[in-house]
Amino acid sequence: MSQQNTKTPAMVLQEFTVKRGFSPPEYILVMSKTGTHENEFHYKVNVANVRGMGFGRSKQVAKHNAASKALEILAEQGLYDPSSNPAQEFNAQSHRNESDSPLKPPVNFIGNLKDMCCELKLPYPEFKEISDVGPPHCREFTYECSIASITTQATANTKKQAKQLAARDMLEKIRETCPELTEQFTAESNSITSDSHEVLKKYSELSTTLDVIPNRAVMIGEFSTAIKKRMIEKNVSFEDFQEQFKLKNKVGIDYIFEKLDIKYNIELFQETPPILCALFGLDTPFTVMAVGRSEEDSMTKLIHEIYVILDIYMNRG
Repeated sequence: MSQQNTKTPAMVLQEFTVKRGFSPPEYILVMSKTGTHENEFHYKVNVANVRGMGFGRSKQVAKHNAASKALEILAEQGLYDPSSNPAQEFNAQSHRNESDSPLKPPVNFIGNLKDMCCELKLPYPEFKEISDVGPPHCREFTYECSIASITTQATANTKKQAKQLAARDMLEKIRETCPELTEQFTAESNSITSDSHEVLKKYSELSTTLDVIPNRAVMIGEFSTAIKKRMIEKNVSFEDFQEQFKLKNKVGIDYIFEKLDIKYNIELFQETPPILCALFGLDTPFTVMAVGRSEEDSMTKLIHEIYVILDIYMNRG
């Protein structure tokens, strides 16, 4: 084997910067996990306006993998020609018996990703199967990992492997976009909290329009029996409303609550996304909310939810 193709990725990257007149590669340790039999190091290398991320069970392996990633990006941009100055394929198996093969993650990336999310106060990652293709003896699974608006995808021969690889790529993305991601999640959390306060305020305003004083002494167990009690008072049964439950439209809801002598209001709580709330004039809290892509969609979902709840409450007891 010639001397040319035995150069490590770090050596080739260094020679690339010298030949092109760029600043030397800057390696930055972004994570280290020591003290166990599975030490783990993650390095970032900045060179020629690109960034490469690499991991390994030693700092040396992590740096070489980061350099290899940077060379791959430079090659895609047409700045580096692998055939003119190739780097040896850096397989960690040949370096201190470390298993850093990209097809077989040597560490629990999902566990590490969850630890990082906990540390940065981010939501836990969610995994979704995107595809399952190929013959039984050679299947390929693609999984998506998502945190807030950040997503990654990976393909492997097992579901477990695909998830681990997607988590590995997400770890890299989080380190690159961590400040922006944290700010986004915080903003979304604040928005949800703010919306909740607004909903409670509007709920209080809406309840006053029905002239109903809630029974503050009512027990929680009686909430779901309020409709049934009113049916007994009005001498009606579930069978009396079969036609309305077949149609499941607002006209049917109007008819049902007119027979039960229960007033109700439907109001738009929020315009974007549209949230509708229905509050019913009972002495026990009875509200239904729905959100949709449009006000019409919200109304359709709200009506559906009202019928679902009525079906349960009218047949209770």
